[in-house]
Amino acid sequence: MTTGAIREGASAHRPAKPEDLPAQMPLARDAAAEVDVRWFIAAFALVCAGSAHAAPRRIVSLDYCADQFVLALADRQQIAALSVGARRDDSYFRDRARNIPQARDTLEEVLAHRPDLVIRSWGGPWDAEEVYARFHVPVLQVGDTPDFASARTDLLDAAVQLGHPDRGAALVRDLDMRLARLRAHRSNAPVMYLSAGGAVAGRGTMMDAVIAAAGGRNIRTETSWQMLPLERMVQTPPALIALGFFDTGREQVNAWSPSHHPALRRALADARTVRLPPASIACEAWYAVDAAEAIAAELNR
Repeated sequence: MTTGAIREGASAHRPAKPEDLPAQMPLARDAAAEVDVRWFIAAFALVCAGSAHAAPRRIVSLDYCADQFVLALADRQQIAALSVGARRDDSYFRDRARNIPQARDTLEEVLAHRPDLVIRSWGGPWDAEEVYARFHVPVLQVGDTPDFASARTDLLDAAVQLGHPDRGAALVRDLDMRLARLRAHRSNAPVMYLSAGGAVAGRGTMMDAVIAAAGGRNIRTETSWQMLPLERMVQTPPALIALGFFDTGREQVNAWSPSHHPALRRALADARTVRLPPASIACEAWYAVDAAEAIAAELNR
């Protein structure tokens, strides 16, 4: 059979369109139109049904920073598993994590929970989106935000993906109100953030944004994070040192932490300091506003 014959045969068996029907067949034309309407209604109903069930039903979180988004935004019955760090002392919503299953961030253990959404900040493989795509599981990336504007957007986007945009909007309203209240009392006093590990925060970091939101001025003008030599820390103390993770459980057992050095301890004893709540700064997210309020309270004393 030639190609032309195949095409002719296919045309002969093609279902007739309404416009192909002769004018003397009004009933047949009406019936075809009715079928088209029914098909449209059925298709529309399927789209609506899919939208109604768009919210994930089995969420698995790969790290404790991602846990905070899940615990803040999702229903309990949506959570298949949190990370193994969900209840550590610097997990912001750790009290909400009680009695929720936990999973390590290995591919095998995560897939055992049959997730329909995996959420991560830094946990699991670096190419998690590609890895889980092989199993038809979408990955939501959150966190790693350098300022409150991007943290705000991150929160709203996550709320939509988890199926609760109203909860994200409510948290953003609270964040905006608290930031506005902080802006009303700006002192522009010099501030330095110092972690127990000896790192200081420069420009482009969330901690830099925290200091600015508190009404202070970050004395570290370099970009990103730097390790500050001990002698410089003890020789040039700023007006206020915001301390992160000093005297936490993990630092107490770290004998090599700069926070244990006698010279630094003496310098801090003579300096003006404020200890930031570890859970508010352990991850780069909207609730870092807690740390901004702690700094502002000290600056405005």
